Amino acid sequence: MKLVYSREGGLFPQRAHTEVQSADLPADLQKMVDKVLTQPDAYQPVSANSALRDGYQYRLDLTEGRKKICLRFDDLNLPDEVQPLIHFLQQRTGKP
Repeated sequence: MKLVYSREGGLFPQRAHTEVQSADLPADLQKMVDKVLTQPDAYQPVSANSALRDGYQYRLDLTEGRKKICLRFDDLNLPDEVQPLIHFLQQRTGKP
């Protein structure tokens, strides 16, 4: 499965981007990605904060065969369960 991650925004607007295969993730993150793929609706944010200033917006695209899931979060609605994956992917971008 292919994961495409991007983060935009911040005090000094910047963009971070990386792509990774799920097989390259640590085992615990692979399990979390599999769970997201089987239950994507459980990870859709309930609302977005359009007034969020200086915060980050995160996009995670999961593609497996013909199935594609796109998740979007911001700093206020990023699920706790997804944060380790976002942190791992952000480190791979090489940007703070």
